[in-house]
Amino acid sequence: MDNVYFAPYPGKDLCPAGITEEERTDYALFELNKLLKYVVYPEDVACIYMEPVMGEGCYVVPSKKFVQSVREICDKHGILLIFDEIQCGYGRTGKMWASQNFDVVPDIMTVGKAIAGGLPMSAVISTPEIMDKWPVGTHGTTFGGNPCISDVRGIGLMVAIEFSHEDGSPAPDIWAKVKKGCLERHMLTLNCGVNGNGMRFATPLNVKKEEIDEGLSILEASIQAL
Repeated sequence: MDNVYFAPYPGKDLCPAGITEEERTDYALFELNKLLKYVVYPEDVACIYMEPVMGEGCYVVPSKKFVQSVREICDKHGILLIFDEIQCGYGRTGKMWASQNFDVVPDIMTVGKAIAGGLPMSAVISTPEIMDKWPVGTHGTTFGGNPCISDVRGIGLMVAIEFSHEDGSPAPDIWAKVKKGCLERHMLTLNCGVNGNGMRFATPLNVKKEEIDEGLSILEASIQAL
């Protein structure tokens, strides 16, 4: 994609192997600063767009140092910081917004999914100073105006599991067997992560303890059956 640049997220599978969490943070920040020094000038960067907690990458929770450092880099160069909280926002992490776990306030935030309990609604949240600069008609939507086809259903409720072989290598084959076992016991699951070996749990905020216990029992039985 033209004029879009990518920097690594400090996840285990997204950084060099064998380094610690602190070293992954330093590596990701080093690569971001290198990008802004050698690939694109900071004054040519409109925004940095990121998930404060990575969703599709199997719920990678970065360090507070990383998120705060990205905020500092944006402030230093006059770059807008945009947080994608569509998956991690609205109470999922134990706070209203995931960014609150890192004591960071973004300039713009995109939200959806949980804010409407299953209804097709999303939103862009920002300050009047930023939003008032948009000409009328600029803001469209790809997740709105759809028919309501179901009933309304509603770091706390964002949990993920990664399956690995004894040598530590990713095991998407094991996940596939666990998935089959869960399906046979009437529970649907979905994999995630760059290696397809992760399983994530993101229940509605109104989930009952009995429902969680039932799901965990199904998962346990499926793993024990391997």
